[in-house]
Amino acid sequence: MSLQSAQYLRQAEVLKADMTDSKLGPAEVWTSRQALQDLYQKMLVTDLEYALDKKVEQDLWNHAFKNQITTLQGQAKNRANPNRSEVQANLSLFLEAASGFYTQLLQELCTVFNVDLPCRVKSSQLGIISHKQTHTSAIVKPQSSSCSYICQHCLVHLGDIVPYNSPLLGRLQVTSIVRSESW
Repeated sequence: MSLQSAQYLRQAEVLKADMTDSKLGPAEVWTSRQALQDLYQKMLVTDLEYALDKKVEQDLWNHAFKNQITTLQGQAKNRANPNRSEVQANLSLFLEAASGFYTQLLQELCTVFNVDLPCRVKSSQLGIISHKQTHTSAIVKPQSSSCSYICQHCLVHLGDIVPYNSPLLGRLQVTSIVRSESW
């Protein structure tokens, strides 16, 4: 465990408290959610074993995504809500952002930990991201089983996100990818 990871965890607790503070407006909560995502992503990339031990990947999903999705779904289903169409649009945007986050996280994890997934196109093949210089001395090398677990975790949550927009199709696509992997 690095001292930096423990400090990130303390910062995450503050951000999670901010996200549930009823005195904060939507912009401040959004900012705290983004900061929490960034912080947890750093932890997962730099000290995966510690992050998994502290269940950071579960906290990331629950606090940065699932809780907000659940809240927006409840508001969108409420037929008495006069802002229902706006909430549905916000939900759609949030789901796109969540999908983008997990896709990008999966790309970064695979690149940093040199994980080869058959379903993944390497960043260099896309011409979008060059092999960025990562301070490898700051990264604690994880076990390969931990790398496989976190990649599977990303794929599962991508499968959790897609059905909100296309209920059957997304789950079937991601489920077939996860099942085809030899974890």
